[in-house]
Amino acid sequence: MTTAVPQAPWAIRLVTDRLPVGPPPYSSVVLVPASQTAVYTDDTGQVVEMGKHGTSKTAGTASVSGGGDGQQPQPQTQDDNTTDYESD
Repeated sequence: MTTAVPQAPWAIRLVTDRLPVGPPPYSSVVLVPASQTAVYTDDTGQVVEMGKHGTSKTAGTASVSGGGDGQQPQPQTQDDNTTDYESD
């Protein structure tokens, strides 16, 4: 009789590939109410720089039509508005 060897579910490898390799460089995070920013500190209470991260900015782009040539051109009208996302 053969005994089945228990194995981890197949999807576990998908998750563990993305886990951090080591412990994080900080031990606590405090939110500063006035600035709404997080301050990361290590075990000794020293502030740890976590580096910059991206934020996205939105900008609207409008298409217009109308106008044209002639003695009495029609005013331009906005056809649509598209939101563009720009990351820094």
